[in-house]
Amino acid sequence: MTSFSISRRRALVVAGLAAALATSALAETYPARPLTLIVPGPAGGTPDIVARQVGQQLRSALGQSVIVENRAGASGNIGVSAAARAAPDGYTLLMGFAQTMAMNPVVFKKLPYDPVADFVPIARLVEFELALTVPASVPATNMAELLAWLKAHADKSAFGSFGAGTPSQFAGEMFNRKAGLKMVHVPYKGSAPLVTDLIGGQVQLGFVVPQVAMPHVKNGTLRIIAVTGAHRDPSMPSVPTMKELGYENVVAGGWYGLFAPKGTPADVVARLEKAVAQAMKSPELTKFMAEQDLSPAYQGGRDFAAFQQSEIARWRAVAAQTHFKAEE
Repeated sequence: MTSFSISRRRALVVAGLAAALATSALAETYPARPLTLIVPGPAGGTPDIVARQVGQQLRSALGQSVIVENRAGASGNIGVSAAARAAPDGYTLLMGFAQTMAMNPVVFKKLPYDPVADFVPIARLVEFELALTVPASVPATNMAELLAWLKAHADKSAFGSFGAGTPSQFAGEMFNRKAGLKMVHVPYKGSAPLVTDLIGGQVQLGFVVPQVAMPHVKNGTLRIIAVTGAHRDPSMPSVPTMKELGYENVVAGGWYGLFAPKGTPADVVARLEKAVAQAMKSPELTKFMAEQDLSPAYQGGRDFAAFQQSEIARWRAVAAQTHFKAEE
């Protein structure tokens, strides 16, 4: 073996040891400054509110503040792309949700990021269901009455969603198919305009986040026929699930979780995972989740990664069943 080869090998070993020591040092001092948590949605939205609440609890667990940075636009792609490009040092995290980390690969033919290859899952936080909601102008109080009315008004029935390619749309498409209906899909840019048009009767039903619908249910302008969760919602125990009513495939909803850029040191990811687990046990966060009608659904990084993969596969199957066409 030549002296050059030996020197090169030694150099590589030294470089490897230096990198390992640097990573170890980072983990020991982490976090040494405030963290940034990117939310790929607008301020005031549910993901933003959850991020701020979780950030407050992480501050207690980590000893550093968590600054929420909203990067809305392009169905979340702008914010997620920014997080993917961030330095993998544990100081920039992403609040990912079902649409950005499991559904966008189905919705778009091309993405500026890879939700699996570009990120390390830290922990899943919460999940939520949707509610099949109708306006007071639709004279139905149960599924049988709703189906009868929709079939009698097939020429002017439409369902709304809070966005193209969201769980709200796919729930409607699955219901459409299973019930033998041909309702037109009307996508909205968020829950607020969807609820406004539901109340006004511009669309005849929509799959809405229960928390958003409830104030209008209480004042009589909206009515919830069923929920898409696997179990009945404790806050409205008399409302059946879609599964109970024979719509086994209409089990849809969403979730939020924390991710770090790929390449973030394993020790740092483990530190974050432990901090999130601690934060999720706080009475303040538990109370907040209940008030927002969100279900705590903590999963550590390994289980969350497997869950994310299963979600991508599930939504690909749903897209195929409903003949969903991916956007360019």
